[in-house]
Amino acid sequence: MFKNKAKEKLLAGKVAWGVMLADPSPDIIEILGNAGFDWVLLDNEHGHVSMESMANCARACEVSGMAPIVRPIVGTPEIIRPFMDMGAFGVQAPQVDTPEAAKIVVDAVKYPPLGLRGFFSGNRNNLYGAGMPAAEYLEHANQESLVVIMVETPTGIRNAEAIARVEGVDVVFVGAGDLSVLMGHPGQGTHPEVVAAIEIAIEGILRAGKIPGCSCPDDQIPFWLERGVRFFHSGVWRLLMRSGQDWLTTMRDAEASIIGKK
Repeated sequence: MFKNKAKEKLLAGKVAWGVMLADPSPDIIEILGNAGFDWVLLDNEHGHVSMESMANCARACEVSGMAPIVRPIVGTPEIIRPFMDMGAFGVQAPQVDTPEAAKIVVDAVKYPPLGLRGFFSGNRNNLYGAGMPAAEYLEHANQESLVVIMVETPTGIRNAEAIARVEGVDVVFVGAGDLSVLMGHPGQGTHPEVVAAIEIAIEGILRAGKIPGCSCPDDQIPFWLERGVRFFHSGVWRLLMRSGQDWLTTMRDAEASIIGKK
């Protein structure tokens, strides 16, 4: 049965390292899992990940030991529940501003008594019914599923602690991209006003006893680690661009040093 590696690390006080993927390629997912990432953010909000592609994405995650977490286009039950039945281990719901909206996400992910998700013990995560008995599967699924709530607006920042206190929420993730735009500093996630807002949110999340996450440039990760953030992700496009540029720089330096001498 599925074991959520990312959630297991978080509960042990460790960092869960993820990577965002907009393209539902099982091959790329398998490579990322074999590279050692704990979880992958399968992007339905800004990417091509869909209900139709979810099952194959989940299979690739299962092969490589990586937890598939979906970012739905919106945190509503009709969007979230099918992704869960097709193999998602949890969701990272965007643009949540209130505890009430966070509770809707929890209810969509968790089976009763923790939520309101319609129960079906014959889905992928229970080997199409050949896995655990129904009652055991229900308890296991509630235990292993991960609920990540994204706060990305000034209102969400103000409500971060109250959102974190919602039962069933595991991680509150501060999205610096949208926040920077709404604060009048588009694309400036390291602007002092944006950083101060993120710090306020993280302090509240920690007071609530929950795990903070945030988006930030790679060189800022140590800064946020020191402040208690334990949930990060990079992006496949960013990693591909950087590795491609690094390779080309190295090879062109070799070209210049060898051919340039002739």
